[in-house]
Amino acid sequence: MDTITMAMEAARQAGELALHRFRLPQEIRRKGPADPVTQADQEAEELIVSTIRHVFPDHEFLGEEGHRAPADAKHLWVVDPIDGTRNYAHGVPFFCTSIALAERGRIVLGVIHDPIHKETFHAEAGKGAYLNGQPIHVSRKTELEDAILAMSLVPARQVGNARVALPMLVRLQPMVESVRIMGSAALHLAYVACGRFDVGFQDSIHAWDVLAGVLLVQEAGGVVTDLVGQPVSTSSGDCIVANSAGFHRAVLRAAQEALAERKS
Repeated sequence: MDTITMAMEAARQAGELALHRFRLPQEIRRKGPADPVTQADQEAEELIVSTIRHVFPDHEFLGEEGHRAPADAKHLWVVDPIDGTRNYAHGVPFFCTSIALAERGRIVLGVIHDPIHKETFHAEAGKGAYLNGQPIHVSRKTELEDAILAMSLVPARQVGNARVALPMLVRLQPMVESVRIMGSAALHLAYVACGRFDVGFQDSIHAWDVLAGVLLVQEAGGVVTDLVGQPVSTSSGDCIVANSAGFHRAVLRAAQEALAERKS
C-alpha cells in the first residue's frame, strides 16, 4: 500500500468511526473557551495515528487532540480527526477528517474525507488534486461580484482570536455574490479546490485545520498564502485561498487593511 492510499484509508476509517457515533449520546468536554472535544475526536485521532505508525513507526504526529511534534520534523503527519467539531457535537452534518504529511515543513500529501457525503479529496505535491478519484480544478470565475466567499468566525472569547475576520468580512461582503460560513475550515478549502467556492480565508486556525486543504487548492490551480501574503506552513495561524491571483489580491488587501486597523 502506498502512502497516499494508506492516508486515504486512515481518513475513511476515522470518518466512519465519527459517523457511527454521530448524533448518539457521547461525552463532550471543553479544552478551552468555546472549544469542544468529543469522545469520537479522541478515538478517531488515535485510530489514524495507530494506522500510520504501524507502517511508519519513525514518523511524528501533530494532532488536534494532543499529539505534538516539532514543526520541522523530517516526516510530520498533521491530523484533525473531526474538523467541524462544533457542527458534529450539535448534530450538524458538515464535518470531515483531515490528514496532511509534511516533509521538513513542505506539504507533500493531503486528504480530506467527508463521511456524510461520501466524498474523499486527495492531493500529492506535483500530481494534481482529486475528488473520489476524479481530477478537480478551481473555478474559472474572473469577476469578484460572481464569487462565493467562504470564511469562519472564531468565537470572540476563544484564546488566540486575532479579531480580523469580521473587519475583513465587512470589506469583502459588498464585493462578492455571497458568503458562506459552514463551520469546517478543511471543507471550505476542499470546496475552493473543486470550484464550489471561489475564494476564502480563515483566521485564528491551526495547521491541522488547513494543511491538507492548502495542498488541495494549490494542486487544483489555486493561490494560497497567509494573511500577510507569506506561504502557509505548519506554524501558520491563518490563510487566504483563491481560484486566481486577482481574487487573492482582493482578500489580501482586505486583510492588510483589517490588520492595520487592529494595530491603530
